Amino acid sequence: MRLLIDGYNVMFAQGLVGKRIGPDHFRKARTQFLNKLSDALGPLEAHLTTVVFDAATPPHDLPPQSRHKGMTILYAVNDEDADQRIEMLIAAHSAPKTLTVVSSDHRIRQAATRRKARILTADVFLAEIESRKRSPREVPVPPNPERTRGRELSSSESAYWLNEFRDIEEMPETRAMMGNEMGIPTDAEIAEIEREIEREFRDGK
Repeated sequence: MRLLIDGYNVMFAQGLVGKRIGPDHFRKARTQFLNKLSDALGPLEAHLTTVVFDAATPPHDLPPQSRHKGMTILYAVNDEDADQRIEMLIAAHSAPKTLTVVSSDHRIRQAATRRKARILTADVFLAEIESRKRSPREVPVPPNPERTRGRELSSSESAYWLNEFRDIEEMPETRAMMGNEMGIPTDAEIAEIEREIEREFRDGK
């Protein structure tokens, strides 16, 4: 999960819901919101997105957790409200610095700040989505390994791989393998590496 959205908070900011609407209109507005959101994010980002709603009016034909056009949709059925569920998701995230939380709710923003997640208010997020519609971003094409072998990468190819691995330091697998400190090798470690290379070279002769 890279994007965590307070569903009704964003819908309210967008003007899709109000205090005096019936359940049918509410469900239609929610479906319309999710469709437009998924289209704006694109299939790759949608797959990494979770949207949380209060359970006051969950769809009767859907479970508390479902998928909608690639996105994970959660209804806070067993929680006090959506805020509590979002707080739990933020607290449980294994790499919170890679997470973007979308909400104008002060309580949620505090929870995100404590874990150093990126925060966007509903208005800022909607403006960002709107700018994507006006200026669609090109989906980067992975460099062909056969074509890049034996030569320097171009600037666009370098940018692609830097983007692909920008969050690798925060991944729990990386931290488990490298330890908590991910600095440069010590002199002793470099010397050991050199000895290993020398042994492999001698054995290979």
